[in-house]
Amino acid sequence: MNLKKNDKLILIVGVVILIAAAISIAFYTSADVDDSDIFTESDKKTFDITWNEVTTDKPVIKGVAKKSYSESESISAPDGSILTKVEFQLSWEDDYTSGLLLNKGEDTLTVKIGKPGAEPEKKTSVKQGNMTFSFNVNDRPSDDYVEAEDADEAKGIVDEWFPSENEASFDVKVDVQTGEKLRPRLLKILRYFQDKGNNFDLKITYTYYVFNIEEPEGDNNGDDDVPPTGIGGDYNGACGEFYKNLCYGRGMI
Repeated sequence: MNLKKNDKLILIVGVVILIAAAISIAFYTSADVDDSDIFTESDKKTFDITWNEVTTDKPVIKGVAKKSYSESESISAPDGSILTKVEFQLSWEDDYTSGLLLNKGEDTLTVKIGKPGAEPEKKTSVKQGNMTFSFNVNDRPSDDYVEAEDADEAKGIVDEWFPSENEASFDVKVDVQTGEKLRPRLLKILRYFQDKGNNFDLKITYTYYVFNIEEPEGDNNGDDDVPPTGIGGDYNGACGEFYKNLCYGRGMI
């Protein structure tokens, strides 16, 4: 088919436009693929942090309260744990009274327990008693999660969240008022010196929380990600798009 000069010029311009469009599409597609080909695998893992409650006792204190007893009791839970509650249970019984039908000379025990510098809690009992003192120390921590490379790093992070919240101190003071009075009579004087006060048992129970670190099941942190095609000479990727578009342009020539 014979073409006029103007028709040939129009055809050439059209072919050039098609080739330029094909090249532009190829580079545009290649840029999109390059953006998606940036594959960064994070070394961080997600660890669940859960808290478990533990309750334990200190050895029972065998106290001797003649006229008064005053000590500071320290409670220490394991490192990294959160001490939440401390309970004191003091039991006692008058070991010396007089009288046949009616008891005389019954002692009075007054107990004060509190944190240093704070107003103590006070309780009093006569002849015998079983007194309980409960103190809240810290709030129960909430379950959470942390991003770390391994369990050791996760533990270090959680340890920094609650520094020094595993200990507490309490002042314990026990006063005894003997029931026998010192009076100017021989029998009363003997009874007064025989009544030297009473022993008591002090039991301390405390509750704390320890954390557990667990990597959630199925958390492969990107291990199943497959690099997209078009890398390493795969002509189905960016290069393939370029040649396909280029060939399309050539087929139009």
